[in-house]
Amino acid sequence: MKFPGIPENEEERLKSLYMIDLLDTRDDERFERLTRIGKRLFQVPIVMINLLDRDRQWTLACQGISGGEMKRDISFCAHAILQEDPLIISDTRLDERFHDNPLVTGEPFIRFYAGYPVRLPDGAVVGTLCLVNSEPRDFTAEDIASLQDLAFIVEDEFQVINMAMTDSLTDIPNRRGFYHRGEKRFREFQHSNSAFSILYFDLDKFKPINDMWGHAEGDEVLRVFSAQLRQLMGPKDVIGRLGGDEFAVLLASGKEPLMFQNRLRENLNAWNQQSGKPYNINYSYGVITSSLNKYRSLMEMIKESDSVMYSEKRRKKLG
Repeated sequence: MKFPGIPENEEERLKSLYMIDLLDTRDDERFERLTRIGKRLFQVPIVMINLLDRDRQWTLACQGISGGEMKRDISFCAHAILQEDPLIISDTRLDERFHDNPLVTGEPFIRFYAGYPVRLPDGAVVGTLCLVNSEPRDFTAEDIASLQDLAFIVEDEFQVINMAMTDSLTDIPNRRGFYHRGEKRFREFQHSNSAFSILYFDLDKFKPINDMWGHAEGDEVLRVFSAQLRQLMGPKDVIGRLGGDEFAVLLASGKEPLMFQNRLRENLNAWNQQSGKPYNINYSYGVITSSLNKYRSLMEMIKESDSVMYSEKRRKKLG
């Protein structure tokens, strides 16, 4: 058995996958109906939409199998995401990469596999739409074209989700996206009694930048700041633009908020020195660390961190 390789852009690919927040979700009718259509169209017993995480494959939607997750190192789809074209295997027993794969030698006894890579709107390949049969099968050029059409519809659904949850200017989660993902993390951490933090940011002297150098320059400031936040985020972190020049970060358990803030400050200082702009990007922030049962919701934590941030902003003005 040949183990799948790792894409060259793996870290950026994973960040995009985590941003859309579809891992560990199921029963989304928009994706389930596409697997039902695929099963009827191709007359196969198993159709899946799979997402590839760092060490596992997560089944977003499926027909003919229970789904859930499996190790990435035995996943057929982990091979499929490494190529531009679909991965078609007419008879797995004749393919040296898969003939002794446990999914071939045991349940579900895969003999035929066809997987088409699916991308997020930013181009990151996050998984596949795949067909599986327990009997060998030929797959024609017409079949491949139909599989491509169905995969593109999956990508259209990714686009709809992305548009609803993403700030179009900065390409990070908008207010709705931040709270959608953040509340999920909040419940996870509360349930496991894990510490986490909220950082709330407000850009300093942002209005004068708009007034003196124009809104296009102000938009660029927002994009730069967002890119710096995205660069520092980890797998379980959530970032978002909550509106105007206000941003929030939910730092996953075990993260040190002061370390995050220091790295952000260093990166922005480097940008300010090298940008050649007639202004600097600076910010005020407030930080709140969770404690068991103190906060009932993410919204409550955000409100308190907002108050802490504005206290710092007033202190700067008085200073």
